[in-house]
Amino acid sequence: MGKTIGIIGLGRIGKEVAIRAKAFGMTVIAFDVYWDDGFASDYDVARAASVAEVFEKSDVISLHTNLTPETREMARAETIATMKNGEIILNCSRGEVVHTADLAAAIESGKVGGYGADVLDEEPPRADHPLLKAKNCISISHIGSSTYESVQRQAIMAAQNLLHLLRGEKPLVQVNDVPPPKALI
Repeated sequence: MGKTIGIIGLGRIGKEVAIRAKAFGMTVIAFDVYWDDGFASDYDVARAASVAEVFEKSDVISLHTNLTPETREMARAETIATMKNGEIILNCSRGEVVHTADLAAAIESGKVGGYGADVLDEEPPRADHPLLKAKNCISISHIGSSTYESVQRQAIMAAQNLLHLLRGEKPLVQVNDVPPPKALI
């Protein structure tokens, strides 16, 4: 309560984090290339001008971005140096958005107060991976969303999408806007 959470990647999951953070009385700032003005207005999410602004102004950073050349190792020595002392980083995107050695050093020095992730840059991680034994670091095996209920929802949605496709209807979820293969219609 009273802290600022910075969300990088305000897609479906980033939005859910924003809603919950607001419920806990946090100020929410976010950066996303595809900004949703309606959502930001409805939930009082301030738009950061850059990723750098999120790193500078947040008490907690929650990463939900795609892995691209621009986001690879975005949390590295240079950006970590701009953060408040003791800031917490949560990584729910890809392990490679964090430079592991720089993050481990920042945790050890106390610059980063804590790190939580359901992803690492190596999966499975080697036994001597620097984040596995780092203080104030929690890492799970990239199955954070794998609950009994979510597996059921995923299976039902996959079956529904297949039925939509076979009927020539728009799928419930589709990443790209390509027509279905003619053999299926």
